[in-house]
Amino acid sequence: SFELLLQSDQTPKATDIGTATHAFLEFCDFEKLFCDGVDAECQRLVDRGYLLEKEAGMINRRQIAMLRESNLMKRVNEAERIYREQRFGMQVSMADLTRDTERKTLLKDHKIFVQGSIDLLLQMPDGRLLLFDYKTDRITDEERDDEALLTCNMKRKHGVQLSYYAKAVTDLFGKAPDGIFIYSLPLGKAIDLYDAIS
Repeated sequence: SFELLLQSDQTPKATDIGTATHAFLEFCDFEKLFCDGVDAECQRLVDRGYLLEKEAGMINRRQIAMLRESNLMKRVNEAERIYREQRFGMQVSMADLTRDTERKTLLKDHKIFVQGSIDLLLQMPDGRLLLFDYKTDRITDEERDDEALLTCNMKRKHGVQLSYYAKAVTDLFGKAPDGIFIYSLPLGKAIDLYDAIS
């Protein structure tokens, strides 16, 4: 488990680093991150008990520094309301969980209860709702060089998840999100998936 890893000297796996990064992003004070920098905000979260020292050591400082300078942070600073780790629960068709045509037919009348939490939702002054999901996935050189390939791969890997998040926003706020993005920490930018999802 993640707790056992934190107590050991074992090298953290990518999933462990992702978990620590998500914890940082859930609890960090964006204003302090912007004004004081990554190291100071990591230490503040350790001092406040939101992160353990070992978790803070897993945070990729360069990636958080890129976030600090990103267009996402500009949107955060402009937002009227910021929702982090917005929890939801809903019934979804089991047919949506497979790409196999035969299975889709067999499962179309079966539902399952899905719970989740949206990493970041921004309500802008003009009323727009912008949905962001943080990803620490490794990005290939080909994806870095080809925006269309990157978008296609992100949709393939995360499209179903983001479609559920978009439905959850609609259920919670009475309107669909106006923007759907993956924020890639390795790239330091938001990938617009609105057209691919909606």
